[in-house]
Amino acid sequence: MLKLNKMKLFKTFAYTGIILFLFASCEDLVDEDPISEIGENNFYANNDDLLAAVISGYDGMQSFYRDQYFFWGEFRADNHAPSSNVNANNQEIADNAITEGNSAARWQDLYRTISRANNVIKNAPDVPSFDENLLAEALAMRAKCYFDAIRVWGDVPLFIEPVEVISETAKPATNAATILNDVIIPDMILAQDLMQIPSDDFRFSKSSIYALQAEVYVYAGDYPNAKIAIQNLMNLGSHSLVTTPLEWRELFFNSNGDAATDDALDGKIQEGSELIMSIRYSVDEEAGSGNLNRSAIAQLFRGGVPQFLMSEEIENKWINRFPTDSVDWETKYPSTDPALTRTVIEPDGMGGTVEVQRFNYGDWRYFYSRQGGYDGLGSISIGQAKTGKWGDSVFPSNEDITDVVVYRYADMLLLLAEIEHELNPTDAATPLGIINQLRTARQLPQVTLAEFGATPDERLDYILVERQLELYGEAKRWWDLLRNDKAIQTMTPILQARGVTVPLTQDRLKWPIFFEHLIENPQLNQNSGY
Repeated sequence: MLKLNKMKLFKTFAYTGIILFLFASCEDLVDEDPISEIGENNFYANNDDLLAAVISGYDGMQSFYRDQYFFWGEFRADNHAPSSNVNANNQEIADNAITEGNSAARWQDLYRTISRANNVIKNAPDVPSFDENLLAEALAMRAKCYFDAIRVWGDVPLFIEPVEVISETAKPATNAATILNDVIIPDMILAQDLMQIPSDDFRFSKSSIYALQAEVYVYAGDYPNAKIAIQNLMNLGSHSLVTTPLEWRELFFNSNGDAATDDALDGKIQEGSELIMSIRYSVDEEAGSGNLNRSAIAQLFRGGVPQFLMSEEIENKWINRFPTDSVDWETKYPSTDPALTRTVIEPDGMGGTVEVQRFNYGDWRYFYSRQGGYDGLGSISIGQAKTGKWGDSVFPSNEDITDVVVYRYADMLLLLAEIEHELNPTDAATPLGIINQLRTARQLPQVTLAEFGATPDERLDYILVERQLELYGEAKRWWDLLRNDKAIQTMTPILQARGVTVPLTQDRLKWPIFFEHLIENPQLNQNSGY
């Protein structure tokens, strides 16, 4: 596989007020001749040029999925709490007391990606016999970026044409509903029609476009179309649930080659039938300025002293649903043995010892998501554990090539359970069946109708906790709370107990616009609440 390195992209837009040359560093994604630099006059001469531009868009996505993706969707919710090492920016995010100077409120990397997609969308039809799959990727990329933008900030500036002069970069914000209905939804529908590739681990394909549609339609409250999107995804047959703890572990595990971290795993795995689309990071790609081509997940989740720790709330919720004490487990689940065992040495009654197998009581996903695994439960206090979902290794940001999982089959399956509940709140059987489908794959006890809940509200809460545990650390929880109007009621008591004095209000569910963006563009107004 050959690389597309440092391609100079012309006709590009930079929202910071300067028209920039955008450089794309690309990985071994395609079998193509190497392209070192492409001139302005012949940039969109053929499909190779379009491919180079599309790959540069994924390069742009790398830059904000490495950290902002988690700031936006993970760390504002109840999965994590700030550690003693937290910096001021991240403390604001954890406390939902974000200010307009918070660096995670910058949007230039997101708009840079939109700019690269716009160039492909505009120029692809003029390329002889252009590859419609490439246009579909650019449309899906733009739809995803604008969807992230309206979820984070609400109303934002809208650019659907390449910007070539500085005067065109300053414009007022467009209503979020307009962007949703006039850009995001049409883009993803057209992308679906054009795309012929069923699945691709690291690029938009038919399956990830359907996942995007499901995510967008649920956000919009259009549950019938969200259900159709997930059914279309399932009908492709490209993805399925993994059925063993080891296979689940391999979806996320990255030790960067440190074999001491796990006897069964080594190096970077992150593969399996559940992975619909991830943002790819590779050791073959130069780290770049500020390590923008590295995900640096280790520093966020499990650095020497990380910025965030697993919250007491999620640990207690996990233990309550899947007891780690043998008596409590056997009382709650008398007919189901835990999936994992461990070898322990015990007295044999004759003065010697014997090796015996003992169950690891609890949810094995909890052990694999928590620092130290099962053994860490007794040595690391609740609320003090790091996240171990991607492995327990601690390595520098410039070495961290952990892929960021964007869409996963289990996510879509549990989202379908939520959709079925919303379509028919009195029907408990259908969403319960979906939950138990996942439980079966995870070798966990089945959920009874009584446990599921007697009321629609109880059942929705149950579904959301199932999503929270399965998707812990994957930047889904905040959007789940927001989508179901549960962010304020969930976070307020937690923030109050933490001593946070800034109340979480409806206005402050959106992020503030970064102060420099307001200076660059006088036609913007700060979001209400800030």
